[in-house]
Amino acid sequence: MNNIMLKKDWKKELKKLTFSRGKDSLRMELTPFRDWRIIVVTFFLSLFLSVGFNIYISSEANRDAFFSAEAKQTVGVIKFNQDALAKVIKEIDDKATRYEKVKTEQMLLIDPSL
Repeated sequence: MNNIMLKKDWKKELKKLTFSRGKDSLRMELTPFRDWRIIVVTFFLSLFLSVGFNIYISSEANRDAFFSAEAKQTVGVIKFNQDALAKVIKEIDDKATRYEKVKTEQMLLIDPSL
């Protein structure tokens, strides 16, 4: 008994997928079996590729392969900018005083119907 492994002829398989059993060689008629077969095969192929891609992305993200960055090499000491910090603190304090002023003052609404 010969145990010969038969190779699949992919061209023949693709022809089976798009061929409509000789009923319409010019493909002028509607062939729902062929059309649905193409749709279903395309759907499952895209589903398989999508699942594979998602597994690849999640495995790489778990290993921190996507989001790793090299540390910057700093030479010397970084100087702290005290003037800029004082300016930001002053602006925040000004906003807080304006907020308290608006919160405590009575708002005057003018009636437009008068």
